[in-house]
Amino acid sequence: MRIRSEQIIFFLIISILPLSAVVYVSYEHSQEVIRNSVNTNLLVATENTGKAIDNWMDARKDDIRIISSIAENSEKEKFREYLSSFQNEHEGVYQEFFIIDPDGNIIFSTNPANAVPFLKDALEGRLFISDVSLSSTTNLPEVIITNPIRKNGTITGIMGARVSIENLYMIIEGIDIGKSGEIFLVNNKGELIFNKDRFRILHENINNNFAVKEVIYEKRGVGDYINYKGENVLGSYYWLPLYRWGLVVEQNRDEAYADMLTLEKETAVISIFAVFCVVLVAIVISKRMTEPIESLKNGASSLVKGHFKTISVTSKNEIGELTEIFNQTAEELLEIRKKLETKIELANKDLGEKNTKLILANEELKKLDNLKSDFLSMVSHELKTPLSAIRTSAEFLGSEGTIEPDIRKEMLDNVISNVDRLTRLINDILDLSKIEAGKMEFHYEKVNVEEIAKAAIENIRYLALKNNIAVSMELPENLSPVLADRDKIIIVLNNLLSNALKFMYKGGRVLLSAKEEGNDVRIRVEDNGIGIDDDKVTKIFDKFYQADSTSRRKTGGSGLGLTISSGIIKAHGSEIYVESEPEKGSVFYFKLKKYETK
Repeated sequence: MRIRSEQIIFFLIISILPLSAVVYVSYEHSQEVIRNSVNTNLLVATENTGKAIDNWMDARKDDIRIISSIAENSEKEKFREYLSSFQNEHEGVYQEFFIIDPDGNIIFSTNPANAVPFLKDALEGRLFISDVSLSSTTNLPEVIITNPIRKNGTITGIMGARVSIENLYMIIEGIDIGKSGEIFLVNNKGELIFNKDRFRILHENINNNFAVKEVIYEKRGVGDYINYKGENVLGSYYWLPLYRWGLVVEQNRDEAYADMLTLEKETAVISIFAVFCVVLVAIVISKRMTEPIESLKNGASSLVKGHFKTISVTSKNEIGELTEIFNQTAEELLEIRKKLETKIELANKDLGEKNTKLILANEELKKLDNLKSDFLSMVSHELKTPLSAIRTSAEFLGSEGTIEPDIRKEMLDNVISNVDRLTRLINDILDLSKIEAGKMEFHYEKVNVEEIAKAAIENIRYLALKNNIAVSMELPENLSPVLADRDKIIIVLNNLLSNALKFMYKGGRVLLSAKEEGNDVRIRVEDNGIGIDDDKVTKIFDKFYQADSTSRRKTGGSGLGLTISSGIIKAHGSEIYVESEPEKGSVFYFKLKKYETK
């Protein structure tokens, strides 16, 4: 085969293969982009529908809360007039308003024929939303929303309303999801509670649909599947926990991925055109390359026959530079050698640095292994002790025929106390894992220091009285508020105050104080307890570390309180500092930024 033919084939191979790879990768990437775009659009449509539902239902819940507060002090006739006006203003939404007394009797209704049974959740102080049902008068879907009526802090009745959700359905139907798109809602049994065909609502169960199976298990997601109609669809499903509804948005797969079919046709046309161009370029280039090679072949042939003479090269391309390249080869080889030696030296240095990093990583692994051992030891002890106490109390209660009330109460209190202890341990571990993963949420707001200080002291007051420990608060007047997460700072103060009580002699004292320092407010917890040794002060914020392990066994605790507190304060841009002297007490303090009015 002549070199020109070989070059054409060679050019075709080295051009078409990479071109094919590029086309394939581009096609796959474009497919993925289109698929992601379709999925994203469907998810956005689902989330927008969910938000529309939440907004509409939130408005209804707010209405019931407002009406409940008005019902507390309104006369019956004026209240009835107000409700009549309210129903007219929200035409078609509210079918009935009613009030139930604590005994379950209906004492007021704008439509007595629609009396409803006593609702326990609202009497317990919670706003309640019923499952979707069909109205006995309109045969349209409705829900019942109830809310407690309070007077002087006491629940005196339940305010309720029958709410037609037809208006909500019309909002959902207005959301654009394509020609073949379909939106429907199901309850936690898989029954249809919204569909464009109203006659199917609460008369059809579609829990054989993939998305419905997923959503009634309170999952969210998107995927391809065959729906309950036997159609290939792309569906997105979204669980609405407040109402126990599952939202499903489906679109015909062919319509959803129509752009992918267009992409396939365009890719085929472009590929054919690219191959034609490659063949044409290969022919032209091979011709230009083979002509000087032919001259070189003739010169080499004369050399073989003994007619050696210098081969003159007149071209200035790569072949023309071949002779010069040969002369330069030796120098380049030496240069290459020097470069290789330099690279080897750099590689050895890099290996040394990596070896150092491996040693450090190995030490870190050892620390993690020790930490794991501490964790297992702590958890095994902290779980075993309360579980043993719970088992003992339970066996005693189960074995005795007649038990005195005081003893029964003591046993039950012991069970509850140890259950609380287990709960605190689990919550501490969960909080620490959130902090370390950077997933703990913080809600920064204007916080009154005196308010959170009182709340923290109130949380440990019983323990302080029980141990005859005086807990006091010393705050200056007009102390500036701070920018912080109120609940998280209360957790920090609870941990610091609880630690002070744990390591305190009976009859001791604990002082919570604060003062302004420039743009900060410094908060301080001081006690006159047993103190901390100097060699342990730097370790008390480590996970599972206890300055006095004996005390921990007496009082319980996960050894995570100070670690969690330190993480919370660091999230606020500060640090917790400690000063302590054995047998004289300890001082823990930190700073928070003042709240600045914009």
